[in-house]
Amino acid sequence: MILLGTGITGSGRARYLEEVRGLASGEGRAVEMVDVGPSMFDKARELGVDIPGDKILDLDEIALRFLRATVFEGIVHRADGYGGYGSERDMYISLHMSFRWRKYIMPAFDYNYLNDVNPDIFVTIIDSIASIRRRIDTHPELRHWRERLTLKELLIWQDEEVFITNMVASILSKPFYMIPFSRPYGDRPYGKLLRDIIYDYEVPRGLGERPRKRKAYLSYPMTHVKNVPDFVERKDEFVERLEKNNIIVFDPMMVEDYALIDAAREAGDKDSVWIDLFNVEIPVSEIMDAEDYIRDSTIARDYRFIDQSDMVIIFYPTSQLSPGVLSEMIYGFTHMKRVYTYFTEKDISPFLRNHSNYISDDPDSLINRIREDFGI
Repeated sequence: MILLGTGITGSGRARYLEEVRGLASGEGRAVEMVDVGPSMFDKARELGVDIPGDKILDLDEIALRFLRATVFEGIVHRADGYGGYGSERDMYISLHMSFRWRKYIMPAFDYNYLNDVNPDIFVTIIDSIASIRRRIDTHPELRHWRERLTLKELLIWQDEEVFITNMVASILSKPFYMIPFSRPYGDRPYGKLLRDIIYDYEVPRGLGERPRKRKAYLSYPMTHVKNVPDFVERKDEFVERLEKNNIIVFDPMMVEDYALIDAAREAGDKDSVWIDLFNVEIPVSEIMDAEDYIRDSTIARDYRFIDQSDMVIIFYPTSQLSPGVLSEMIYGFTHMKRVYTYFTEKDISPFLRNHSNYISDDPDSLINRIREDFGI
């Protein structure tokens, strides 16, 4: 099986794929990891050219394409031994699909080579934009990216990476996933989400078998639970319960950009604000310039999580109606997803009833119904 993983600078793409590789290797899978960027530097040194890290994107376009081609020639040569879901060996290819180096978008792949490699699964690793900024600001190997792009430009670049990867996957009729560089629940390793999608969902499906696990988007109110002290703990416990019952969970809190807007509003006259959640300082003007984009991209991202899920699970610990939850519920319901609602209060809105396939105040009953409906 060949997986192609993309992601912008600072997304943690290579680290995440290495985490997944470690999990798969620990289970006896033979997995080769190819990181195209470092491989291009290695290939240049083999040719007697030492390219500084901050100069490779300043190369002539023909020279850059030639260098990339030499790396992909090697990948194509080895790909035959890895392709197909029945292969006993796997290859993970880590690369960019695009760059924003001097404020304009640059291609970072050659479609003909991707077509020759013929990956089985495409993914784009994404993260909260403040986490991406922190990595760029603090990691020595990324120092040449510092102060090149604003928050808004990083958000746009990340969306472009998702869009391009998804388009290529669609052209090749291959599955595509947007994977958050998520914080783990309890002792869960970072890469478990993608590991489960690959080996418990896509590989069985590719072999004509029933998936061992199913994918769910978890929807819950944000605004109305800010004063509920134990909400996050209860939500995380529910997620762990779902995962123990073979349900892979996309949690919108895995990618948190909206906290930046709240921090900027509370900053008063300060020019910049320290974001405790991400351990990074960001100019208030950058956050406010990106405010509209943060709002719109957050909604679009959560809908995409629903698109790549089998179901929507509602965790509703309040009697107040949440416009966000209702929108996600209707979106899932009208896009042929089963909607399951875990409602902890006595009074339930008729709007929630109208767009739910199953409602229960008992998590065991809800989970049993899901397992029965999907055969897991």
